[in-house]
Amino acid sequence: MAKVGVLLLNLGGPERIQDVGPFLYNLFADPEIIRLPNPALQKPLAWLISTLRAGKSQAAYESIGGGSPLRRITEQQARELQSSLRQRGIEATSYVAMRYWHPFT
Repeated sequence: MAKVGVLLLNLGGPERIQDVGPFLYNLFADPEIIRLPNPALQKPLAWLISTLRAGKSQAAYESIGGGSPLRRITEQQARELQSSLRQRGIEATSYVAMRYWHPFT
């Protein structure tokens, strides 16, 4: 029987309040999120946006328990998918990776 690897990808999210600023920076530093005519401006703009938005975003994350549930939910989905595939006789291992927070892609 062949081995199968399954990779579940998600955006990710800050796990703790102190992760909000760095998470926002990673998000807005991606040229696929904000396209600028001059790539040299990408990181300074990401810094500006993440600095200005951190406080408001921290309050929003605080209201849902202090961090994003995305990693926990995605890891649960990976475990359940792996279990379901194995019950069907497929030797599968599931992995999780996030685009803008740990574990990074």
